[in-house]
Amino acid sequence: MTEQEILARRSLVDIAQAMLDGKLPFLEGAVQVLAIRSQLSGIADRDPDFDVFVVIHSETDHLPLEEQRSMWLPEALDRLDPEIKQSEEWARSFAPQACRNLIERFNITNM
Repeated sequence: MTEQEILARRSLVDIAQAMLDGKLPFLEGAVQVLAIRSQLSGIADRDPDFDVFVVIHSETDHLPLEEQRSMWLPEALDRLDPEIKQSEEWARSFAPQACRNLIERFNITNM
């Protein structure tokens, strides 16, 4: 395993744990999980744990992420806030198990 993959695994575990701990919204975490996926070897195209985050991202990609909010009009954000909150609750209803699975699979200390 390369140093890059070890770092990617640690980052993935940290992101998944942050979502479980409520420190990172699932909508934000989904984007980060998918970005790290490409740095990992041996992941199937249709991996059920990663597919959870594909679904979250595909259903919410029209919503602004935290870093994008400054580029949006406050009125638009006000209109979208209920949808953002509802989408976060929706993701929270099924994503925690995928987070736990990713932690179990990719935690370096479990190897």
